Amino acid sequence: MKNLKARRMHQKAQVLWRDGHTERAETLALHALDLLPPAEGANMIRIADRVSVLETLAQFASDLANHSEAERRCDEALDLLKQVESDASADAWRVAILVHKGNSQRLSAKYDESALTLARALVLSERIPDATMQAGPLNALGILAKDRGLYEEAGIYYDKALRLLVDRGGTNAPELAGIYHNLAGLAHIQGQFDRAEEPARQAIRLRKATSRPDPEGLAADLSVLGAVLAGQERFDEAADILSEALALWQARYGKSHYEVAVQLHNLAAIQQAQGEYSSAEASLTEALAIKRGVLGGNHPEIAAILNNLATVYSDTGRRREASECYDHAIEIFTQTLGEDHASTVACIQNRHNMS
Repeated sequence: MKNLKARRMHQKAQVLWRDGHTERAETLALHALDLLPPAEGANMIRIADRVSVLETLAQFASDLANHSEAERRCDEALDLLKQVESDASADAWRVAILVHKGNSQRLSAKYDESALTLARALVLSERIPDATMQAGPLNALGILAKDRGLYEEAGIYYDKALRLLVDRGGTNAPELAGIYHNLAGLAHIQGQFDRAEEPARQAIRLRKATSRPDPEGLAADLSVLGAVLAGQERFDEAADILSEALALWQARYGKSHYEVAVQLHNLAAIQQAQGEYSSAEASLTEALAIKRGVLGGNHPEIAAILNNLATVYSDTGRRREASECYDHAIEIFTQTLGEDHASTVACIQNRHNMS
């Protein structure tokens, strides 16, 4: 009876989360976990029930950008699955949780740990008869490579994942939206804005065509497209799209969510390009405060905002403030990404150009 009640609470928690009732959903999921009996003696039903709830709690934590909590819940789930013999179904479950854990580590800037976790997921996925199970680890490894500045390697991972999914589901498979989103992001970070537009729009098209609404995925896709259009200097279109994405994230999670900071950062680039320096400074300052609250002070994304804030100060003749921001950004980039990473090199060059 307790198991049945816990399952119903878990299902209700998932519905509440989708409807935007995040606090109630998390509380209910925690109650469901507490209600479940311990998973002892390799009882598969008990293990499956607990792992399912732990996966949900990990996803809730990820959605709120609480990556350390997401990683912790993934570890709890993986520990339980050690009691289950290896087969295609159990291994597929392990792969999905390992990918989630690896993504959480990457978002916490724990890049070496993320690489080990995702490599483990890929090796395990290669033992599963369904070859498309490799797409998740490959996609995640692509994002990690991009974040580390290994752009060619990232493209190889994305292309492999794309081919696997197309071979199984065709060119309109909804799972392709995430790959196209990442291909657009990869082209964008390399300044290939024209090349980035097509996959960005393809991601949005696929996301809208699916029978299962994904408002968060769509908001993320809009963010990428807005950034791409800004890179093409189509500022009015970009601002409209980014404002739409900003409104979606604020409506879903409030004004202090990580993704709100992402949109503010992107909008600041447009404001600066159009000479609206006060607005750009305000957007960057707000984005910085949000991301420091979520990510801490020593994260590459903090350095990226400091670098952009420094350019605003430099453009408005505030050299001392610009120098301080550049120096702090260079310090963070060097510590977290290394002195040879593209972001570190670019920031050092920006600092030099101001001198």
